[in-house]
Amino acid sequence: MKAFIILLSLCLILPGISYSVFSFNNYIGENKKIIGALAREIEIPPGENYYIRFFSDNLSFEGQNIVSYSSGLSEKIRDAIAKSPKWIQRELTRQFQVIDGEEYADLILKMSKKYTDEIAFSIASSSIGNVPSVDIPKDNVLTLHENDEWIQYADIIDYDDDQGNYYSTIKYWVIENETVKQFEYPPEIYYWYVVHPEICSEDALYFYDKFWRDYLFNHNDLGYPLLKEKLSEIEYLWDCESYTQHGQRLWSWSMKNHPTAIEAISYWIGKTVPAQAIGDRPLQPNVIAHEHNGWCGELQKLAAAAQRTALVPSVGINNIGEDHVWREFYERGWHQNDNYWSDGGGSVDMPDTYGYGWNKDMSALFAWKGDDSIYEVTPTYIHPEDRKTVCFSVLDRHFQPVDGVRITIAVWGPNDITWLKYKILGTLEGIWDSIPDLLKGKILQFFYDRIYERIDRIPDVVDGPIYTIWNYTDMDGKSCFELGQNRSYLLIVQHGNLRNPIIPAIYNRIRLMKNPVDKNYKIWLPFLSPLKDKHWNVKMPSGDIDFKVFFNSRSYQAHNSILWIDDKGVYERDADIDFFIVDEDNFNKYRDGFRFNCHNYKSDNKGDIVVNAQKNDWYLVFRNNGHSSNMILNFSCSVEMSTTEDKLKIVSPDTSIFKNPVFNIGETVIISGIATDNIILHVGGIPYEVTIQDYEWFFSWNTTGLNPGEYIIMAECGSTQDEIIIKLIDEFPPIVKIDIPLDSEIVEVKILSISGHAFDNLGVEKVEVSLDNGEWKETTGSEFWYIEWDISGYDLGDHKISARAFDTVGGVFIDEISIVINESGNSWGPII
Repeated sequence: MKAFIILLSLCLILPGISYSVFSFNNYIGENKKIIGALAREIEIPPGENYYIRFFSDNLSFEGQNIVSYSSGLSEKIRDAIAKSPKWIQRELTRQFQVIDGEEYADLILKMSKKYTDEIAFSIASSSIGNVPSVDIPKDNVLTLHENDEWIQYADIIDYDDDQGNYYSTIKYWVIENETVKQFEYPPEIYYWYVVHPEICSEDALYFYDKFWRDYLFNHNDLGYPLLKEKLSEIEYLWDCESYTQHGQRLWSWSMKNHPTAIEAISYWIGKTVPAQAIGDRPLQPNVIAHEHNGWCGELQKLAAAAQRTALVPSVGINNIGEDHVWREFYERGWHQNDNYWSDGGGSVDMPDTYGYGWNKDMSALFAWKGDDSIYEVTPTYIHPEDRKTVCFSVLDRHFQPVDGVRITIAVWGPNDITWLKYKILGTLEGIWDSIPDLLKGKILQFFYDRIYERIDRIPDVVDGPIYTIWNYTDMDGKSCFELGQNRSYLLIVQHGNLRNPIIPAIYNRIRLMKNPVDKNYKIWLPFLSPLKDKHWNVKMPSGDIDFKVFFNSRSYQAHNSILWIDDKGVYERDADIDFFIVDEDNFNKYRDGFRFNCHNYKSDNKGDIVVNAQKNDWYLVFRNNGHSSNMILNFSCSVEMSTTEDKLKIVSPDTSIFKNPVFNIGETVIISGIATDNIILHVGGIPYEVTIQDYEWFFSWNTTGLNPGEYIIMAECGSTQDEIIIKLIDEFPPIVKIDIPLDSEIVEVKILSISGHAFDNLGVEKVEVSLDNGEWKETTGSEFWYIEWDISGYDLGDHKISARAFDTVGGVFIDEISIVINESGNSWGPII
């Protein structure tokens, strides 16, 4: 490998998974030098473009000026984004642009690094514009880590590359063929299906003054099992066996045959909800657990919440067209898992249960993510020979693909409207209770009773159209579904008012499929204007310079849920982006909407392009031709030619999220670029000699111990210079830990020695200790500290020790433990 590789860490979908790696030094032409380069990640809105310009007169190579993604946000919010891991910063910024984010920024800024990634993810990955109240992301994550301390079969672990990409996941143990094995969850599985505070369409709320992750683990009603107790001795997450669970089974049977978390949680669910559904059909896991009744909908929510509570990734699976739901858990892949009502048993890793055991003619199935987006899981439950592939290709009036068109698949079947009945009855009761008693009288009472009886007599289940699955066309204008072959379908194609898909509009189409077959529907929307530009792709005239372009792209669409229209989820896909090169005259034609000539036109989601060109002014253009899709583009571009001029460019770090790159003190900053000769690099006023290799250079800057502020990074190569500004922040509070005494330790001394350690990326200024929230006393030492405390005057019993550490810029963090003061060796004793 060459001396320099640019790591565009912002292009990560999730940490530790994949880096986009670009190098400018491949295939350098003979006697040519790299004289210009750019590498960055940018977001291109629908119908917009981004360009890089080469100026032939001064041989400069500059990217288009863009407004930073965090523009308009307060400094506090921008610091909270910068404190968060780089892999979530873009999504977090997107969320902050549409919410009142000051409280959420305060939450991120005051939390230790240990919890920042999970909290930032919970905020960023909620439905766009609909984030839970600020206390919930905090309590959710703190409880998650507290539960971790009680669980043997799984542990939360942290990773940090010291360059801003820190993340967490879970290592866990299974027993497979009598062999104990250890694995780790992929980080995206951990964040979406363990950390995320929303299960399946419900709002993340407190009930009984607790969030579900705390309530389900630590609370049980009298006569019902405690989840914490059932999991306390479990050593394995799963035994990798597929099996049926019989109803009314005993704990002894479960532990003898399947001593795993999967079985223990399933047992707990059956005993916690042993009754069939009555009443108002609650959506909240806490209420379901407390009321102890429900059908499959209640069992699904409770089960998924309980598994996430117990550090098991879980997602709700929905076959709403045929009125059944359950969950899947993740262990090297997703596995079916179901509890049947009335403690009637269940099944583990048996996806054929429904279509081939119960002989259900299922239409389609989907999994529901925490932001209220969905994804198809039909192939898991319906065999290939029993399903049909139905695709849609949607075109505008010039027969160009249209993205973002919603395709809804509906079937005729039973709709459970119990929730609606109880909502109407609750509203009626509220109105009645608001009427003064003096005004009610017999006549009003008569009408109230009659209306109540009429509503109460409405059946709990009525037949009607049911949305069984939906999706949106991609950048190719396509969307495909796998559908069961034994149902009839209503197919709704909609580009107009997505809040009302049943009402046809000029942009909508409806199709009926009575006997499903493999089919591709071509939908033409003649009233929809095209976005595609008219161009002729012509051969580039060869010359003295070489352009090298490497890129990859992905897209996302944000859509309201079809069932819960207030929640807007994100649908991510690979997507093609247009790339072409034009001269200035044709660039002006392109910009003004006229037909133009271009060179090396390519439409793909990735590219590795080498272009030889004449010395001229050129524009390298990336174009997003989507109607509804935002494009995330990662690219690396360089230009090479023979020259005797000194050329220099600082390429990284680079950012499109902030005005200037931002790092936390203590992180390592990789500064890199290109030059025609060795350079002098000035970092914070200190010069360093840096040697190039194949016209590339890099420098590793350790920011530990530096003060917050802006630092000018300036590079010199002969007669030319380049500079950037890097901002350093210190938003991580110090870490402090009480080592002695141990938490809950019984002490029997008059003078108690209290000691511990502290750390901060900038430096620990002091540590103070308090007993029972009393006077704070400064310790001896800071990074390793101790203090002697006279406890002879304190009462016997429970007491609290608190230690707090301050960093040099005022950040503070507190650790607390409890102790028990006891007394022994005395002749006195209790009087009976």
